[in-house]
Amino acid sequence: MVTKKKSFCIVCIANYCRSPVVENLLKKRFGQKYEFLSAGIAPISLPSMDPRSLKFLDENNANHGFHTPKKVSTKMLDYFDKFLAVDFFVLNRLNISHPKYKHKFALLTMHFNDINIVDPYQFQADEYMKTMNDIKHVAKNISLEKFL
Repeated sequence: MVTKKKSFCIVCIANYCRSPVVENLLKKRFGQKYEFLSAGIAPISLPSMDPRSLKFLDENNANHGFHTPKKVSTKMLDYFDKFLAVDFFVLNRLNISHPKYKHKFALLTMHFNDINIVDPYQFQADEYMKTMNDIKHVAKNISLEKFL
């Protein structure tokens, strides 16, 4: 019998800037061990992801392929072992919208007291890159076993 890899869904608001970057950096680091996907609580209706995120992934040699923003669904909630919210707002929305699945939700940065991954969508380039570098730091140093 083939056992399913432990799986993580990374969640942000629009599934356009932050969560796809986290998804791809974690795939790069842990892709052989875990399964990853990203989704949003209110996904943007644009294809792909923010061009600045794509550029950041390219600069960090993270193979991203084509991305389409997705909404957290009941099917996802049933399938994935853990949902890692990129910020407190997203975590709160998940808990309110899907209380039955509360046990699956956690804050991505819960073990990083000094990092808050804010939504960079409206940010200028330097502020946007600060958020991307915070994501990179978390992806590089996170211990996913602490969430399982």
